[in-house]
Amino acid sequence: MGMAASQARLLSITARLTDNENTGQDISTAKIQLTDKMDQLNKNYLAALDATKLTVLTGFNGSDEVYTDISYGLMTGFQTVAAGKQYVVTNKDGKVLISEKMAQAYESGNGDLNKFLATLGYSQANIDITKNTAGAEDEDVDKLLAKQKIHDAWDVYLTSVGLEFEDEEHGLEFGYTTLGAGAFNGFATYTYDGVTTPLNYEGTTPEQRQNFDYAMALTEAYYGDSDSANTLKTAANPENAEYIQYLTNIFQRIQQTGYYTEADETKTLKDNTWFEEQLRKGELQLEYYSAVDKKFISTSIDQDTNIQEVEDEREIARVEQQYKMDMADAERKDNIFDMQLRKLDTEHNALQTEYDSVKSIIDKNVEKTFNTFS
Repeated sequence: MGMAASQARLLSITARLTDNENTGQDISTAKIQLTDKMDQLNKNYLAALDATKLTVLTGFNGSDEVYTDISYGLMTGFQTVAAGKQYVVTNKDGKVLISEKMAQAYESGNGDLNKFLATLGYSQANIDITKNTAGAEDEDVDKLLAKQKIHDAWDVYLTSVGLEFEDEEHGLEFGYTTLGAGAFNGFATYTYDGVTTPLNYEGTTPEQRQNFDYAMALTEAYYGDSDSANTLKTAANPENAEYIQYLTNIFQRIQQTGYYTEADETKTLKDNTWFEEQLRKGELQLEYYSAVDKKFISTSIDQDTNIQEVEDEREIARVEQQYKMDMADAERKDNIFDMQLRKLDTEHNALQTEYDSVKSIIDKNVEKTFNTFS
């Protein structure tokens, strides 16, 4: 091999050795990063074994308690929690989180409980609402009792605001005019001595408002037209009474601090993961209705005896499956890196041997040349 050819060959081998070493360093770095990733996978997996979820007591199977994964619908539904405990969900400002349907009913009521209930198909009236079409002489006992109950309800309201009926016999005639019915539109009325007077709200306290709304509901149900009254589900049916009270509690709670809705209910109110996460962060808060105090009282996921935190078996199984897949992929890549490094090592040894051989030839040629001209 000539001197020039040997030097060219040596340069080529040197370049290949450099490239070999650089590639080996890149693979070694990637292997180290992969090892770090595998370590993190192990840490994440071990942490995930402690995964928990919130569940709610929803009933009993014999003597065994039955718990269900927490959700917005479960926590705010009607008799969905054990013992019929009623909850509302609020934000940090105390505003009640309600569905769009509930919000529309509240807005349509414009502060009127009876209209709110009617929008949802209910009336708090607990009397026979058979339309009063019969004359006074042939009214049945139920109708007479209904009229007396209407009168008594108004008597309670008027007494609470310091007013009273003008007669002592409680024999006044009552009526109700629907919207658009002239001077008394939207009012319950009573007639005494030929004079018709509207029964409008003149109170200032929640109790007075409750008395008025109840008397108004009875009047609307009995004297209202069939479209506005007889099609409603009333509290006269015991099956409806508890649900009507449930709706009434929500209405009164909203009136205290207002309400808000979530724009996309599918991704919020119907997403159990989102709901639980917001509760854990404290972005959402819980209140339950106390029948003793007749109001909602603040509670929390840590304090409420109906809520418990348990091992999330499904999440653990999901994480374990993902862990096995990720580790298998990491081990596959690690084996590929090992094969590439072995290949590079074999190539490096071959190149190094050839490099030493060519360099030796060049060194001898140089030595021979110096000896010739010395």
